[in-house]
Amino acid sequence: MDALMLDGWTPLLLLGLFFAFMMFFIARKVSKNVLFLTSAIMSLLCIGLILFSIFVVGGWEGMGLGFFAFTIFIGVWIGTIFGIIYQIYQNTK
Repeated sequence: MDALMLDGWTPLLLLGLFFAFMMFFIARKVSKNVLFLTSAIMSLLCIGLILFSIFVVGGWEGMGLGFFAFTIFIGVWIGTIFGIIYQIYQNTK
């Protein structure tokens, strides 16, 4: 059972997948400009959270918070990229 939990990485992976799917579904409903604005705002929040975790929290707790923020950042941009690819595919049909 421990092998399935990936030694504590499961919450990070699930959080990244959640935000990737969320951004993908947002991309299906809104225009590219709104999608990029949403992605930019989420990215700035993640970068701010990473900086907060480094300079204010510090230590192991800050590293954990930074990993969560980095996972959300990667998930947002993977979902945005796949959403844009999906929009382009739908417009060519």
